[in-house]
Amino acid sequence: MLSVWPQMCHLYPAVPYVQALQIAGHEVCVACPPGAAEDIVAAGLPAVVCGEPEPQGWLRDDLHPDLEEMERLAEALAITPAERDNWDVFFQYYMMAVRFHLPRRPSAQNEALVEFARSWQPDLVLWDPWFPAGAVAARAAGAAHARVLMAPDYSGWAVEKFAERARQTGAELPENPLARAVRPLADRYGVEVDDELLLGQWTVDPIPEEMRLSAGIASLPVRWSPYNGGGVKPEWLYDRPERPRIALSVGLSTRAYHKGEWRTPKILEAVADLDVEVVATLNSDQLEGIDNIPGNVRTVDYVPLVQLLPTCAASINHGSSGTFWASVAANLPQIIADTDEPQRIVVSEGENSKMAERNILSRLAARYVESRGAGFRLNHQTQSVDEVRSQIVSVLDDPSYRAGAASLHDEWLAKPSPSDIVSELERLTAQYRRRLITV
Repeated sequence: MLSVWPQMCHLYPAVPYVQALQIAGHEVCVACPPGAAEDIVAAGLPAVVCGEPEPQGWLRDDLHPDLEEMERLAEALAITPAERDNWDVFFQYYMMAVRFHLPRRPSAQNEALVEFARSWQPDLVLWDPWFPAGAVAARAAGAAHARVLMAPDYSGWAVEKFAERARQTGAELPENPLARAVRPLADRYGVEVDDELLLGQWTVDPIPEEMRLSAGIASLPVRWSPYNGGGVKPEWLYDRPERPRIALSVGLSTRAYHKGEWRTPKILEAVADLDVEVVATLNSDQLEGIDNIPGNVRTVDYVPLVQLLPTCAASINHGSSGTFWASVAANLPQIIADTDEPQRIVVSEGENSKMAERNILSRLAARYVESRGAGFRLNHQTQSVDEVRSQIVSVLDDPSYRAGAASLHDEWLAKPSPSDIVSELERLTAQYRRRLITV
């Protein structure tokens, strides 16, 4: 059983693992709250929808981060300036998403998830770290369970940080917010909240060593396999372009939650006079406020990156996992947008919030690409149009950046594929599975 946060950007990275298990002859299903069934079915997988939609959405008063608590815990954990980004992402972005599906009173959705697992009796539950209700369902059903990382391991880093600080001080620390969020559902089913529940019995981990945040967590390395769903290939993608094509993509989440696109105006101005073709996968919300689209820029609401990127000479993106790894798989130099600002959410009335103009993964992705000479970090807040243009020209004209991209691609290919790890998943499942004596 796979259990994920019901958004495409969380489902899509896990689909290749489930397909590999299915091809190997295992019976599989994907259990999730309402919102993802159509995409699950489109991937050829059985969907189990647990519960009904909850109408209050993000208006719940227990979701938004308490900035005073964030600072108190940062002080208790002695968070250093170098660790501050990790802490801010964990406390604000990660924990807000976790709490959405783990309210203070166990939801009917989560109860339906656990009851399905207890009825279906999976041998193995693979669960999204941003949706730890899957771990509770696994433990309640006696299944082996493992996390599937869709991004660097912010939750694992935090669990290790709490443990490290407790060892250093010998004092009792405030409870990890992740443990506090999971506890009501775990208590409902008599499940102990321990590190195994929070971290899984092991972790399926496609993240390279240089981008890894957690240090001592048992992991099963695997190659990230890009999956974007199906789509009809547009005619303009049939042939190779006559001049260098550049993909500009800022991901699925941006189009789902924001209007306007802060990075794009400067990038469009930078490419306007270049002999290139730019394909910008931006919808109407992302194009809001952008009046001048250069003649060499084609805007498309959506095209699967696995169709677009093989025709391109470079990728300009926001550094999130799906776009970043699709670009690595396509063997492309990358320019990754990032900024120097704190990774903060400033909450105001209703559902409005002011977010940093950077992705929560862009710092790590940009550093990784630059360390291999495979591209550049782009800071739209501080760099001029001329500087951005110079970066674009360099990745297209300087062969060293293509060589750097080839090095990243070779490292990616050297990792085992999802199909290659099936036998190890079978072995670990047999080792860790528990058969329930009582229900």
